[in-house]
Amino acid sequence: MSQLRALKSPQIANYLANYAEPEARALRDNSFPNNIHWAAMAQDGCWQGCLVIPAFDEPFQGLQKQIQSIADDQVLMILVINAPDNARQEALERTQELYEQMTTEQHGHVLVVDRISTSRRIHPKQGVGMARKIGTDLALALIEQGRIRSPWILQSDADVAFPPTYTNLVHQATHHILSGAKIFPHTHFSNDPTLHFAAELYDKHMNYYVNGLRSAGSPYAHHSLGSTIAIHAMTYASIRGYPKRSAGEDFYLLNKARKIAPIETLAGPTLTIEARLSERVPFGTGPALADIVAGLHRDPSGNAYFSYHPKSFEALGSAISTLQRWAENPALALDADIAKRLCALGFDRFRHSLSKQPISAAKRLQSARDWFDGLKTLQFIHGMRSIWPDRPLQQTLAQLPESFESH
Repeated sequence: MSQLRALKSPQIANYLANYAEPEARALRDNSFPNNIHWAAMAQDGCWQGCLVIPAFDEPFQGLQKQIQSIADDQVLMILVINAPDNARQEALERTQELYEQMTTEQHGHVLVVDRISTSRRIHPKQGVGMARKIGTDLALALIEQGRIRSPWILQSDADVAFPPTYTNLVHQATHHILSGAKIFPHTHFSNDPTLHFAAELYDKHMNYYVNGLRSAGSPYAHHSLGSTIAIHAMTYASIRGYPKRSAGEDFYLLNKARKIAPIETLAGPTLTIEARLSERVPFGTGPALADIVAGLHRDPSGNAYFSYHPKSFEALGSAISTLQRWAENPALALDADIAKRLCALGFDRFRHSLSKQPISAAKRLQSARDWFDGLKTLQFIHGMRSIWPDRPLQQTLAQLPESFESH
């Protein structure tokens, strides 16, 4: 019971009252929104955990497998069936059919949110970020009510196969927040050989990037994939939920979360994600895979797929060390090249603003880490391309030094 009382916090109450979407605010006020279908709503039962999944233009069969795979785990699935205002008619019809199938099924452990009906569709610029926010806001309201016990809110997508131990996290006792979010390891898979190879290259590229950040000492060295996240309820409320974006919502959510709590990369279980070519988002895995497949048609070896130069991560390590030394001694002269690149990201403005405040070295270092966040880190790496152009990924991985590979 102490765990449930701890989750009735001012942060959660403030978020639900002022920043949550209408569905969650209504549920919190004991008013059942008419765009929610939940066979178990009238019952007083509760669940050990919850799982939020947005679904737009998804096949019924895949979601059914997911629903069945967690049926005995005391986990509530919050399924946000949605579409943007500008969706193609064929996609709208398929999504509407999915909605009708799901509401007919009447699963007790599935809460279905209608964001597909004409008056309820999502603004194109808000996209999947809004869909995830609606579902996770509902989860937070149910956690505050005590109907969901675990503070860990699982996040995924309709293209993921869940291993048997996936939901173990929500059954673990949680008395203290040691991390604000947890990331499950993952791998992409396809029965199509070309697409599978493209997915392997993409996974290697993303792993290489994360390990590059880790080798440089970045606190933002983690994957940012919406289907692999578990976020703590307190962290979610404190950062005011998902950003309403049509893509990159997972990256920006974790970027904010990392500034208030560590992000833990789990050792397992590994999620298997279906590799799919998709145009539903302007950037992300689907468009990236489409570009790689196009390249493989020109060069089946995969050697035409380029990624960052390893020297870029060495430069990143120098920048992080420079910021740490500056935090300890603000009068210290910075390396000219590193200073130039940091200033291009706004360091001068940040430094000037911070100089107006009486602040300890530890606080200055924390502020520097918050400023040089995951987005500025990515921008720094992209900026290094002017000196160290991208190289063929497979060649790079074959020649990495032991110091890099150890990460």
